[in-house]
Amino acid sequence: MAKLEHQDRLISGLKEFTGSVSPVYANQREFFFVSLQNLSENLIDLKKETLSEACENFGKKLDNGGVTDITLVEFKSLLDKLVSNADLTRVCNSMAGSKELIKSRLSTLEPISLIEEERKTKGRDADADRHIGQTYKNLNFDSLIKELTASPYERTAEAILEKARAEVKEYCCLYGVPLKEDETLTPLSLEHVDAVIAASYRLISDIRKAMTNGM
Repeated sequence: MAKLEHQDRLISGLKEFTGSVSPVYANQREFFFVSLQNLSENLIDLKKETLSEACENFGKKLDNGGVTDITLVEFKSLLDKLVSNADLTRVCNSMAGSKELIKSRLSTLEPISLIEEERKTKGRDADADRHIGQTYKNLNFDSLIKELTASPYERTAEAILEKARAEVKEYCCLYGVPLKEDETLTPLSLEHVDAVIAASYRLISDIRKAMTNGM
């Protein structure tokens, strides 16, 4: 699937996620979870293709002797939004080496996924965990969980999931994540979407805990 197709699907999925619940779903919870799964798949594929394209273009500039201080800074800035801090450091350290060394390091890169980090039960990347936690707070999910803890009923859970989707829509507007198919998702936009989806998975987990403890 072409990169633009993944992007269009991701933006379309975000629009659906922040809109009205389709009648094909039994409730807010089913819609919330299924939508997150679809968003996750398209985001991960899009990040992989964005990273691959960036590394390929940089490799061509290396071969053609077209790497300048400006293009190097731009490339590092792009990688900063797509890979882990450890991988970024490895690439930066290789820049003083040969073209072969640089290209070898680039070929091993994998995009960091906050979603995958959130799914881990142990060994979670500390920076990723902090990023997810901050996004969770920015989305006001902590307040929603307090609301559920005070009234741990199914109707409350349904209501806070609807509020959570509204928070995601507002967050996307606030942080410049486009919800139109003709706009381009930048690496920074992808980073924000990644954090939103990861925080939303954390919300689901916290809802389960609140409902279990309240029973």
